[in-house]
Amino acid sequence: MTKKYERPFSIQQVFVILVLAVFMVFSMLMVVLGAMCYVGLEERAQQTNHERILCSFVRSTIYTQEEQGNVLIDGDRLLIENNFDDEIYYQYLYVFDGALRQQFISAERTFAPENGDVVCPARMFAPRLEGNLLIVDMQDEEGNSYTLYE
Repeated sequence: MTKKYERPFSIQQVFVILVLAVFMVFSMLMVVLGAMCYVGLEERAQQTNHERILCSFVRSTIYTQEEQGNVLIDGDRLLIENNFDDEIYYQYLYVFDGALRQQFISAERTFAPENGDVVCPARMFAPRLEGNLLIVDMQDEEGNSYTLYE
């Protein structure tokens, strides 16, 4: 008869298992925290991008047409009137169906808000003229308000 001897767990084996368990827990924690940071950064970048597009698109549209066209207000729409070869064209900036839109059409055509090109998400677009000062109150999809003075 041969006897088998079993070795009881030693402190070294328990310590190795404990170190591996702690390493596993901290590894998972790092992955979860990294993912949470990434999601937060991505949301902030997207919000900043929408804000930048909303304000800069309106500003650049006005600047590019400033010498050639007249700026007009029609309710909650901003119109830039252009005269090309004695034909009048309108460029509309407005909010429709949750988005800032633009539409460039001949004065002979009828304005249809659903036909505009979507620029970015927006809730509100309220232009007004006070003398020679154009003031545009805007609101993005998050509800943040911006005012543009030109």
